[in-house]
Amino acid sequence: MRERILSAAREELAYRGLKFSVRELTARLGISSKTLYQHFASKEELITAITLAEIEEMKRRELAIREDTSLTVAEKLREALLVLPGSLAVKDFRLLDDLRRSYPEAWEHAERYLVEGWRGVEQLVEEGVREGTIRRFDLDLLIQMYVGSTHRLLEVRSERMTSGEALRNMVDIFLDGIRVKN
Repeated sequence: MRERILSAAREELAYRGLKFSVRELTARLGISSKTLYQHFASKEELITAITLAEIEEMKRRELAIREDTSLTVAEKLREALLVLPGSLAVKDFRLLDDLRRSYPEAWEHAERYLVEGWRGVEQLVEEGVREGTIRRFDLDLLIQMYVGSTHRLLEVRSERMTSGEALRNMVDIFLDGIRVKN
């Protein structure tokens, strides 16, 4: 039942964002709120469980990217940078913004991962430096720029592009710069 609840809650998130109600969720499932509360003490606990599951999925995706022998180190780095907030944001950075404002426990886990989940990226950068495809740079500065830019994307609501497009453009600028290559 716990997995059914999590699955239905993800569907509600995709449809209504974090503003879905427990009543809407239980109606979707055809269960009572008492049944739901036997598995999750509160909506916050449910949102936190979803957040933690998303973080675990991102870790699995990052590992799969690092182990994919068909990708170059630079391609792995690009994909790893796209995984980080992409899963948590579902399709819209507003979801992360709502998470930050309304669900502090879940946000704490998401923020910790956004800030600390960089070991795989660090390994890819070191590998790229060793093979001569990535130049040495201050990784801590890149992380601060990335996290700061991601937070800024949370605040800016663009009609020009989706959050996924904004993230991809941001990563392209980080990795390729703005100069035309000869």
